[in-house]
Parts: sequence; structure tokens; C-alpha cells
Amino acid sequence: MGVVLKLAYARAAGLRVVVLSFAMSDPWSGSWVVEAKQDVAPQETAPAPSWAPLSRRLAGLGPYDAFHDGVPAYLRGALEDWVYDQFPNDNYQHRLLTNTLRFRLRVDAMPVVVDLDDDGLLDLIDALLAWHLQPEEWPVKELENLLTSGGAGWRLTSDRQGLERRIDATATIAVAATVKLAGPEAGEHLAIAWAAAYGRHPDPDKAYDEAVLAVEALACPLVCPTNPRRTLGTVIRDLRNQSGQWELTISDSNGQPAPPARLTEMLALLWEGQSRHAGSPNSRRQTQAEAEIAVHLAAAVVQWLTSGVLRRRV
Repeated sequence: MGVVLKLAYARAAGLRVVVLSFAMSDPWSGSWVVEAKQDVAPQETAPAPSWAPLSRRLAGLGPYDAFHDGVPAYLRGALEDWVYDQFPNDNYQHRLLTNTLRFRLRVDAMPVVVDLDDDGLLDLIDALLAWHLQPEEWPVKELENLLTSGGAGWRLTSDRQGLERRIDATATIAVAATVKLAGPEAGEHLAIAWAAAYGRHPDPDKAYDEAVLAVEALACPLVCPTNPRRTLGTVIRDLRNQSGQWELTISDSNGQPAPPARLTEMLALLWEGQSRHAGSPNSRRQTQAEAEIAVHLAAAVVQWLTSGVLRRRV
């Protein structure tokens, strides 16, 4: 049994519209979950060149700096046109694509594109990026340019198979470099944490969990390699109890290797801010702000540990 869909083009008030309908539901059930992989990492792209309209320059003002979480009205039509252009003319390919979208988006009947709200349009673009049959033929560069020049708060992921939140480019490049240098285990956890924090559908709990795992992947083998139940909490305890056995490569005010206390406090901040045990009085969901902070804190710690900032005294 499969999904049978029809997609019709019509014109209303001079606009193209896309209507999806279905004749049979698919027996497959369960949530649509796309697991982030190591290559779903922060996108290493330089900031777009700054430009300000003449009127703003004459007034002594700079470029427009604000990004929009949704879809700015002036960008809406261009994004709708981009969506329309992704549907192939070949009937067979057309049907495969619409079946895939219907299946993945879990919609009984999709409204016309011009009637979608901002979240609906972004969901559709995100699904098209993830599930198009021949992504190598897509004008993804055009979409990147639209989102960047239009000041959208979203951009393409590094593998160009989805959308993620747009944040400061310097921070993004730094985290991307850390993912590459951290090794397969820590790097993968950090990449997943990033995707969960800044993807189209953020998952703060997952982002925080994966951030902690990224740090544990490096800190546990270094600090407590023989402990069979090692966790970040174990690392923190051992560093505090054995502070005289460890040092940092950065110097203290006397020019001597600094003790590990500052790094230990960073680890404790990450560990103690995590809500780990369901059913306890303090059990709760992580907030989006906590998740984002945890990811960047973990990235800093992973970079430190990867570069050998923490070492045993000799």
C-alpha cells in the first residue's frame, strides 16, 4: 500500500499555487526523525559582505543587522517562487517528490503555498532540502543567497540538506573547526548538539545531552581512564581531589602553569546545569537558552582538551 498524491498548479491573482492532496494513507507510522550525523556540522561560511542602502549611508547608518526568525514579507514571494521551481516537469519524478513530501511532512492535504504561514513555508523548504530526489541538481546557491541577502534568521546546514538558525559567523566557524579537530566521537556528539540547538526544529534536551557527551568523550579517558562508570561528574570529582596532579598550559599570575580549578568550574557549570534524572523534584526540560549556552561551552572545553590545555604534572 502506498501514498497516492496529486499536485496541481493553478493561478490565482497572478500567483502560482501548489495544491497537494492524497487518495490513500501510508501504513508506516512513527515520528519523522532525522538523526544528525557528523557531517551535519556548523557551516563554515564567511559573513556576507556588508552593504547599506544609500539613504542609510547618507544618514551615517550601517547595514541592516537584524535577522528575522520567520520570513520577512519582502522575501516571501522569492521563497515561494523558489519552492515552485523545485517541482520537476517529468510526471514520474513529480509524483515521487510529492509522495515523499506528503509522507515525510505527515500532512493529509497541503494548502496552497501562498496560504502557508511562516513556519509552514520553512518546514516545506526544510523538507525539500532533506528529501528531494536529486539534490545535486538543486539551485541551492540561489536559496543561500536569498536567505542571506534577505536577512532571514535561517540558513542552509553545511551538508545543504536542511535549515538551521543563523548566528554569529565567527562563532560558527570556530565551532566547525573544533568539530573537525575533536576526533570522531567527540566531534560527532558536538555536531549533533549543534544541529539539535540550531536546526529547524530545536531539541534543547538533546542539544544539552550531546554537549555533555562531547566533553565526556575527551575528558573521561584523560582524567579517569580506569573507572568503569566514568562520567563528567567523575571527572570533576577527580580533578578537585587530585588538583595537585594536574595543571593547565596557560600560566598563572606568577608565570607558573595554572591549576585546573578554572577548567573544573567550567565542567561543573555544564554538568550541574543539566536536568538528568526524570522523576526527581528538580527534573525539568532544558530551555533553548540553556541548550545554546551548553553547546558553546562544550565547544570551548572540547577545543581546550583537544589542544592539550589540561595535562598531568611531571
